[in-house]
Amino acid sequence: MPRPHRRTARFTTRSTAVAAVLVLAAGGLLAPSASASAPRDVTATSSSSTTGSQPALPVLRLDDPSIDWRELLVDGDDVQRGADGTAFNTFGGFGSVSCNNTSNLLLDYKEEQPEAYWRIMRMLFDPETGAGLKHIKVELGADSNSSSGAEPATKRSADEPANVLRGAGFHFIADALSINPDIETEALRWGEPSWTGNDPVKRYQWYKETIDAAYDTFGVEFDWMSPSQNEVRGSTYQASELAWTVQFAQWLERDAAAPDARYDYSKIKIVALDSYREGDAVAARILADPAALEQIDALGYHYDIVGGPNVTRLNKEFGKEILYSEGVAPMIDPQYRLAADPSRGGVGGTVSAADIADRFINAYRWSGAGADPAHMTTFLFQPAVSAMYEGTQYSPKHLVRASDPWSGYWEGDVGLVAVRHFHQFVGEGWEYVEGATGGDGTKGDGGTNVDSSTRTVLTARTPASADGEGSADGGGSADGETQWSQVHANNTRTDRYFEVKVADLGPADRPLYAWETRGPDAGQAYDANYFQNTGVYEPVRTETIDGVEHAVYRVKVPAYSILTLSTLAHGVSGTTDEYVPGELAPDTADTILPLPYRDDFEYDEYPVTRVGGERMTYLERRGGTPRYTADQDGAFEVVRGDRKRGHVLQQQINAGNRGFTWNVWGNGRQDVLQTASPSTVLGDHRWADYTAAVDFRLDDVDRDASLENFAGLGVRQTYARGGDQATYAVRVHEDGRWQLRKLDQVVASGAVAGFDGGAWHRLAVEARENVVTATLDGVRLTRYTDTSANPVLAGRIALTSGFYNTQYDNLAVTPVRGQAWASEKIDDADPRLTYPDGFTFTQAGYAHFNRTQHVLAASRSVTVPFRGTGINLFGATAAATLEVSVDGAAPRTVQVGPVGTRETSYWLRGLGNRQHTVTVRVVSGTFTLDGVDVLTPGRS
Repeated sequence: MPRPHRRTARFTTRSTAVAAVLVLAAGGLLAPSASASAPRDVTATSSSSTTGSQPALPVLRLDDPSIDWRELLVDGDDVQRGADGTAFNTFGGFGSVSCNNTSNLLLDYKEEQPEAYWRIMRMLFDPETGAGLKHIKVELGADSNSSSGAEPATKRSADEPANVLRGAGFHFIADALSINPDIETEALRWGEPSWTGNDPVKRYQWYKETIDAAYDTFGVEFDWMSPSQNEVRGSTYQASELAWTVQFAQWLERDAAAPDARYDYSKIKIVALDSYREGDAVAARILADPAALEQIDALGYHYDIVGGPNVTRLNKEFGKEILYSEGVAPMIDPQYRLAADPSRGGVGGTVSAADIADRFINAYRWSGAGADPAHMTTFLFQPAVSAMYEGTQYSPKHLVRASDPWSGYWEGDVGLVAVRHFHQFVGEGWEYVEGATGGDGTKGDGGTNVDSSTRTVLTARTPASADGEGSADGGGSADGETQWSQVHANNTRTDRYFEVKVADLGPADRPLYAWETRGPDAGQAYDANYFQNTGVYEPVRTETIDGVEHAVYRVKVPAYSILTLSTLAHGVSGTTDEYVPGELAPDTADTILPLPYRDDFEYDEYPVTRVGGERMTYLERRGGTPRYTADQDGAFEVVRGDRKRGHVLQQQINAGNRGFTWNVWGNGRQDVLQTASPSTVLGDHRWADYTAAVDFRLDDVDRDASLENFAGLGVRQTYARGGDQATYAVRVHEDGRWQLRKLDQVVASGAVAGFDGGAWHRLAVEARENVVTATLDGVRLTRYTDTSANPVLAGRIALTSGFYNTQYDNLAVTPVRGQAWASEKIDDADPRLTYPDGFTFTQAGYAHFNRTQHVLAASRSVTVPFRGTGINLFGATAAATLEVSVDGAAPRTVQVGPVGTRETSYWLRGLGNRQHTVTVRVVSGTFTLDGVDVLTPGRS
C-alpha cells in the first residue's frame, strides 16, 4: 500500500508545544526554583552550545507555573557492579529474528532490485545512518510451517551436505555483516528434520554441519547458538532441552580442538531456553544444574517484562545476560494509525513505536516486578524486515515491509526511528543507571498497556574506568569525559514533566540535546515530527540532595512520543542527523506485478555471480529457490529435469523426509510429522481476473499409501490459511480424480478416464469475476459460479502438492480478455476514505489487511472516492442492509454478509474508467470494512 507521500523536502519550521516555551534566562544558566513563578513569555533564542557552521539550536525552557514537576534522580554512580567493578548489565540494544520464511522475498529484491535491497539492508543495519541493529538470529528450518511459512532444512538426510544457500536467512546474515561486521549472529530451531529422530547425536550433526557450511559458504562465525527448540513448554520438555543444551555446548568445546575445526567453536555463547515467558522457571532449572551454570551464557525468553528471584540470581551472582530474545515489531504503519486513531498521532497505541520503546525499557526494570526485574538488555524483533507476502500469518509487523520485489517498492516504518532513539545515543558497553531506568503501568501482552504508565525512561552512561571517570570508548570524548543519554517513552495521553536531577556524570553545566518523535501537528505530513533535534535543555538551577550537588533540568515528554536527551550533540558516532520527512518512503512506485507473467524455471537471463569466492548461477546461489515463491509448507525448489524439459519446479518433501513440526502449542512432542499439504504462493494480491496455468507431472514412487498424491493450482489467494492457501483451487489426483475447492470445501468433482499420472499434463484455472473455470489438457473440467455472499475477487496464485515429488513447469498467469486483471487495494484506514457519521476502529489480527477494521453501526456511512471500473468491499462482516449510492445517484438497497476474512461483501462492476464516488450507508445490522479493491484496466 503506497504511503500518502513520498520523499519531500525537509520541513524548516517547528511547532511550539502547548506548555514548552523557548526562552533563554537572562544572566546565565540558573533560574528560579520549582516553587517560584516563572515568566510565561514565548521567545526563541539561539543557544551558544552548538559549534561550527551548524545552525544554533533553541534552548528549551518550561516556564508554566502550573506544571506539576516529577523528580527523576540520575546518579552516575548508581550502576550495579560486581566485585571487580564491572557493571552487571550493559546496553545490548535491538536485533532481528529471521525465521518462519519472513525474509524470503529479500532473495528476489537482491536479484531484481539490488539498489532497493541494499537500501533496506542499510536502513536496518548501518550503525550510523540506519537503525544499526546489533544481533541477527536465524531459524534452522525443517521444511514445515513454523508460523509465517516454512524455512528450508539445511540437511534433508543424514548424508546430504548442509546447504545454507536455501532460503534467505544465511544470506541475510552475510549481507548484514558486510555492512557492519560487529553484528552478533545466532541460530535456533523451531521444527526439526525427521531424519534426526530427535536423537541428540544426529541433531548435533545437523547443527554442526550447518555451522560449518555457514563458514565455508559465507565466512560466518556464529557468536551465539540457542540449541533449544523455540518456545519449548512443559516441565518434561524443558528439562530434556536443558540437558541437550548443555550437551551441545560440551560437544562444541570438544570439536573446537578437532583438526577440521573452522574456528574456535568454544567461543560461541549459549542461550537457554528461548521459552515463551517462564523465564524464572527456566532460570531455576539452570541454577539447579552445575553443568548448565558452567555452559550457559545467557537466559533468553519471549514476550514478557517480568523477572523473578531466579532471574536475579543468574544475572547478579553468575553474570548471565538476560535477553528479550523474541519480541514483536510495530504492527500497524503510522499513516493508518493516524487516520483511524488520530489522538495518538500514529506514534502511540498498542504495538506502536512508543509501545515498542516502552517494552524495551520495562524489560530492564518494570515496577510490577518489584525487587526482581528482568534486567533484559537486548530485544530481538520478530521480524525486523517483513519480506513476505502481505497477508502471511503475523503480517504486518516490521521495521521495514518489503513485499513487492518486482517493483522494488518497500515501506519503512516508524519502528526504525524508535530504534535510532536508542542506538544513535547509547553506545556499545554503556552502563545502565539503575534508579533512572525503568517504568510502570499495568502489564499487557509482552509489555504494558496503553495509557497506564506514568514514567518510562532508560538512562545509560559511558563505561566507568578505574578512577571512576568516563571512557573514550562507546561515545566518550577523547579526553575521557563521561557521556550519558536518556530515552523516554510516553505511550499515554498525558504530557510528562520531569525535573531531571543529575550528579556524578561529568560537568554540571552541560546542555542536553533533545531528539523527539511524535505525531504531526495540524496540516503536517504524518512523519513531520520524527526524530527532530528540537533544541537543548540547559540546567535551570543546582540542588543539593544528601550532600551531593545535582544539576537540574526541566524536561517535557509529550504524549505519545519518544524523547532522547544526550550530552552528545550528534550521537555516539558524531554523525546523527535529523529525520527528513519522506525518508522512509521509497522513490519507487508500488506497481502491480504485470500480466502476463511466465516462469519456465530456467533463469538463463540472470548473470553468474560470486558467492564466497565461487562462481554461481542464479539457481545455485539461491539453493534452487524459484522466483517470487513463498513456501508455506514443504519445499518447492528448481531441479534439473529431463533433456526436453530442462529445469522444473519440484516439491521436495515426501513421506520419507517429512519434517517434524513445531508442536510446542500442541502436546509438546517433538517427533510429530507434518501433515499440512505442501504449498507455495506467488504473485500479487491485487491481481483480479486472470487465468493461471501450469504443466505438472505426478510422482510415480508410491511411498505411503495413506498420503494423497495430487497436484493443485489455486487462484485468489489473499492471506495465510490452511489447505489450498488459495480461495479457489483445483486438485488432480494420480488416479484421475479431480476436485474444485472453495476455502478447502469441495464444490465440484469428477474423474478423468484413462488418466496417466506419470505423464505431463496442463492444468488451468480461470477466475472471471465470480465464475471459476477449470480445464485439464485443454478440456473443461467444470465451470463454477460462486453465488454465495462471500466470493473472493482478487488475489495471488498457489501451487499445492501431496507429500510427493510433484513437478511443475511453464507457469503462466495471463489476463482474461475483456476483464480487468489489475486492482488497487485501499485500506479501510486510508485517509482517502471518510466516515462522516463516525465509526468504531478495531486493531485486528494478522489476517486482516494492515490489521485494521472499521465497524459501522446503523445510520453510519463510508465514502469511497476512486478512479476505476469497479470495486470490491471486503472484510469479515456480519449480515447487514446497506444503501449504496454511486456518483450521487439514488441509492440501491443491498443485503450483505455474513462473510469471513478478506471475503467480498459487496461488489460493483461496469463503471466507466473515470473518477467515481461510492457512498455506503448502513440501514440495519453492523457492517465491517477491511478494505476496498478498485478495479483498473491495467497494462499488459
